[in-house]
Amino acid sequence: MWQQRIRSVCPVCDRTIEGMFYEEDGRVLMRKSCPEHGEVRDVASSDPFLFKGKMAIAPAESSAGCTLEFCGGGVADCPMHVGRLSPISFIEVTPRCNLACPVCYIDASTKGRDLPLDDFKRMVRQMKADNPETHLILIGGEPTIHHQFFEMLDVVRDAGLMKRCYVATNGVKLSDEEFCRKVRATGLRWFYLAFDGTDKEICRKIRGSYRSYEAPRKTIENLRKIHGSRVVLSVTVVKDVNDRDLPRIVDFALDNGDVVRRISISAEAYCGRQTSTEDLLRRRVTVECIENVLRRGLKIGAATLSFALYGVMLKPLKLAGVIVSGAWVHTVPHPLCGGVGMVGRNPGGSCSSIIDMAIRDPARNLYRYGKRFDDLGKAMEQKHERLSRSSAGRIQWKLMCWFYYLPKYLLMLLAGLRPSFLLRVLCAAVKSVVMRKKLRDVLFAKPHVQLHYLFACDKYNFVWDRMPFCLTHHYRLDPETGKVVKMCGCFVVPFRNYADSCSTLG
Repeated sequence: MWQQRIRSVCPVCDRTIEGMFYEEDGRVLMRKSCPEHGEVRDVASSDPFLFKGKMAIAPAESSAGCTLEFCGGGVADCPMHVGRLSPISFIEVTPRCNLACPVCYIDASTKGRDLPLDDFKRMVRQMKADNPETHLILIGGEPTIHHQFFEMLDVVRDAGLMKRCYVATNGVKLSDEEFCRKVRATGLRWFYLAFDGTDKEICRKIRGSYRSYEAPRKTIENLRKIHGSRVVLSVTVVKDVNDRDLPRIVDFALDNGDVVRRISISAEAYCGRQTSTEDLLRRRVTVECIENVLRRGLKIGAATLSFALYGVMLKPLKLAGVIVSGAWVHTVPHPLCGGVGMVGRNPGGSCSSIIDMAIRDPARNLYRYGKRFDDLGKAMEQKHERLSRSSAGRIQWKLMCWFYYLPKYLLMLLAGLRPSFLLRVLCAAVKSVVMRKKLRDVLFAKPHVQLHYLFACDKYNFVWDRMPFCLTHHYRLDPETGKVVKMCGCFVVPFRNYADSCSTLG
């Protein structure tokens, strides 16, 4: 029976403890034991075939150096982190909120202290210095109720980051058309909008108010009136509440494709306001659970592929110098961090997936296909390390890349792709030039919507192996020194006691 050792933490005392993934009764479970507080069992995956395929491409580097001592001080203080750039950066501008959602991972309320504007300016400056190409997401609480929200947007615009700035909101304030127009007038066009179902009762159960059903829809109507607005539906999945509603959420997104461009899916985390862990083995929602709901509901072979698979398939191009090192692909994320895909609606009304369109039998072969690229990348790394020690070796490496590795990569790529997809890409490339449209819009069905899984962990399913490869970072203030600190996203959610800033919590 398949099993794999991991390092986790005790959810009571936070000490690092050994654990294990293992297959049992058609699922992959996690088991760990603290000498003081006993054993904890959790669900890692509802689909062993998918899970084991993902773990086969997990980065080989050890995370043994990641500890609470190091990571609690931020990314720069942990010697094991390899993903130091910040493709996605979060700044929590307030712990206050105008809803009281039962699923809130920070237990936001009407009380608390807003982040001072001067501190926000320091965070933005540091974030831009770390990576000027980052995507900034303003979070809370509810960012729109910050008493200097518009001044903060001015800071973002002056820093030249407005085009890649998002605000994560429940839509209550934005449901007012005048307020919505005032926000859009700042130049902000991307909105992460909490959207948890197509039924009023589902929304009430998850967010605690019928406003969570009405406000997002009204916000979308308001944004539709303003050219250039973009919405990401941010869905928190709760077992036996809205998990089966996901296909209908996709339908809603496609029906509103002029405004809605993406669906970002996360699962309920057992921290913050939701701390009850009774029957955890039944209630845990996993990435594979959501993937299979979408596959069955949309009648497609695969909805998404792991971020890690995307990374390993591009890694050989980075090693060969086709993709510049340090650019937008700079490290391979961990397979447990999430996935990405695209779904569209055909003229007949059925749905199609870009992965189905491109890959031969993706339900069976997607991660087997990716493993070949992972093995190629590892072989290239080993060869590059040996040859890069001398001038003659570096010349030999360049020749091997262009006359051996890149041709081999191309043949491997062609072997797994559908011939019909290759023909479609060639035709679409010509049409995109003639019609002056984006290749994506010509190639794929319209309307279409991107799918993202971003799965945070809590102390029950926390795995240290994810930490060195985290690509989402939170900027916070050290409560003692006032120094701006960058922390991994998969650290901040379960360990808010280490991450909380004295400037944001009152």
